Amino acid sequence: MTKKLNIAFIWHFHQPSYQENSNGDFLMPWVRLHATKDYLDMLIRLEDFKNIKLNFDISPVLIDSIEKYINGAKDIHLKLLLCDTKDLDRDDKLFILENFFDVNYSNMLLSRPHYAHLNDIRVHCDSKTSLIDSFSEQDYADIMANFTLCWIDKRFRYRYEGLDYLLDKEKDFTLEDRQKIYEIQLQIIKDILPTYKKYQDEGRIEISTNPYYHPILPLLINMHENNYPYCENLPETLEGGIKDAKEQVARALDKFEKLFGKRPRGLWLSEQCVSKKTLNLLSYFNIDWTVLDEGILSNSIGREFARDFEGNLEDPFALCVNYALKKDKNKTNLIFADSFFANLVGFGYGSYDSEVAANDLYEKIKTIQNKLQNSPKENHLLTIAMDGENCWESYQNDGEEFLNTLYRLIEQDDTLSTTLVSDFIDKSTPEELNKIASGSWINRNFELWIGEPTKNVAWRYLNQTKQDFEKMSKELLSKAKTNIDKAKANKAIYEAREEIFVAEGSDWFWWYGEPNESGSDIIFDYLFRERLRNVYRIFYAQIPDYLNIPLISMVGKPIRQAIGHISPVIDGTQDEMFDEWENAGYIFLPDSPTFSKMKAVRGIYYGCDSENLYFKFEINQQTVSKSNHFLKNQIHIYLRSAIQASLSPVRIISRTNNIYPTLKNSFSHEVMFSFNKKDLLPPILSVSMPGGLWKMVLMKHDEYAYKEVIELKISYKDLGLEENTPVEFCVVGATNEVINEVYPQDVLLTLNNEILQ
Repeated sequence: MTKKLNIAFIWHFHQPSYQENSNGDFLMPWVRLHATKDYLDMLIRLEDFKNIKLNFDISPVLIDSIEKYINGAKDIHLKLLLCDTKDLDRDDKLFILENFFDVNYSNMLLSRPHYAHLNDIRVHCDSKTSLIDSFSEQDYADIMANFTLCWIDKRFRYRYEGLDYLLDKEKDFTLEDRQKIYEIQLQIIKDILPTYKKYQDEGRIEISTNPYYHPILPLLINMHENNYPYCENLPETLEGGIKDAKEQVARALDKFEKLFGKRPRGLWLSEQCVSKKTLNLLSYFNIDWTVLDEGILSNSIGREFARDFEGNLEDPFALCVNYALKKDKNKTNLIFADSFFANLVGFGYGSYDSEVAANDLYEKIKTIQNKLQNSPKENHLLTIAMDGENCWESYQNDGEEFLNTLYRLIEQDDTLSTTLVSDFIDKSTPEELNKIASGSWINRNFELWIGEPTKNVAWRYLNQTKQDFEKMSKELLSKAKTNIDKAKANKAIYEAREEIFVAEGSDWFWWYGEPNESGSDIIFDYLFRERLRNVYRIFYAQIPDYLNIPLISMVGKPIRQAIGHISPVIDGTQDEMFDEWENAGYIFLPDSPTFSKMKAVRGIYYGCDSENLYFKFEINQQTVSKSNHFLKNQIHIYLRSAIQASLSPVRIISRTNNIYPTLKNSFSHEVMFSFNKKDLLPPILSVSMPGGLWKMVLMKHDEYAYKEVIELKISYKDLGLEENTPVEFCVVGATNEVINEVYPQDVLLTLNNEILQ
């Protein structure tokens, strides 16, 4: 008889606060859009599978945002959607063109042909002025309507009156149509939380929660507990961090109980970040279970999980049981998720045929089950825990076929059973774990949130604001003499503390610095600093000047502009009798201890004379590949001039859906070269053709050299340009035609001979 395998699907939902303050508009629309595409859809799928049980984790800050939309809050996108297009000014129209096409190209945009046609017009416009004037008022209405409809799950087509008609309509949307789209969105949003409570009360799902504003608890509690070998310059541990960690957990539990009628038994640690003191905190709050990544278990038991060439575990036993720390008061059960499965669903299967992908996952589950048949334990748990909202854009029909096929295969298999986590731990004796290693689900450490220079500065800003908050609070209370004054003081202190709690969220530090890029880093930077500024506003105190300066990474922006002509000798050497690059612009790329291993270039010099453009690249030799496979180290220089008639988009591949603002431009020329530790291949020049295409042309006047540095001369003659023509450019580092780094990330740089002379 085949031993049954329990499967715990845990779908995690989280979005940060996109408001400038607790009463302001949302600056980004992602809560509203995901609410109509993922949160309810992922749940009501159970209507078709009566024997499937699921676990959902919902962050309290996300619940707050959902409730605010229900109570009438708006975001910038929504306000534009609901306005009369006659009232749009040119800034509004440019915002629409730059932000209302932020959808998956294959699965969302191309599913609506007229919307795709409008995008084609947008992509092939040469300038912002002609771009805005290329669309009619009706076009702007259609763009906004189609964008919003792309984000509504098609499962709702017949569930909400009028949606079927709107989904079939592709153009000529009226203001009334757009208002109806919002009414349907709002009704979907209103249905989310009551439906989750209903399914919870019926025993079909279990809901867990997070620390309130999704902070990284180990970093709040003690930044130095975990011995960061890669960074010697960590910020000081936060003032009152342990107290804040307790408050963030306590408030999350209270919020959950108020909403769902009982305390949650499970708590998903933000980003699955854990430490010993963090587990002690969970035990203090009587949390029954938390889920961690398999890498944490590997580090805790000192053994890696071997996998075969298909990714299957050689021995899945250790990963398919629950644990508790040995000889410790901490009785919180620890379950460990199979990261291979999470990565397959999150990043691997989206580009595959959905039914094929679902069958492949099912077969991998069965492989694990077969290997557990000789286990001495009766009950085993395979945990698949992952983000449940951001991956589905890459799937056909928002994951409809994939999830339906997977759930059906499991439901029809009598030897497999989906389970609620609490149900499993209630019937299973935990294995003993001698220790718990600190770390997260990414690289088993905290590098994505601390250690990189810009992230560290953000932590220092937060800590300084917390210290100032304590001083201002004491001063305010000392001045309060009457009960009314004391009540006002306590109200101000509560509101200011709330701003600090928001700023402690993981998302700000995730997007700051390297290596992540959201496409909206400027907004994330603004929101983080604005929340800190709000603390001072609440106390009517002067805001520190540094909080008014964007903290967003300056990587890729020149720390020195070109100030005059240069005509250097192209010999590839760094040691020169006099500095021939003295008047050049310089882009310094700081080697953060965490991410320097990912960079091929440490610095870029650029300049020109009347006949040529010049570039010098300082190479990070520790990163550059030794092999003769030159495509591992590529540099693409993209150029354009105002007089060029034909422009084409960049043709190298992005790793994510997020596109650096610089690369949203089109260009007239591309110069690409590849190199390894000691050799440089000849640069290749391509010029733009009509229709967004490129053709290769011969470079007759170029010079290049590589010894200590890479130096390159590009002739105006080869570019087909007159001498002294102003040129805009950016530089892209790539591996096998896939983008690694972009300099600069937000605006093009300009070489203008008239200014330099």
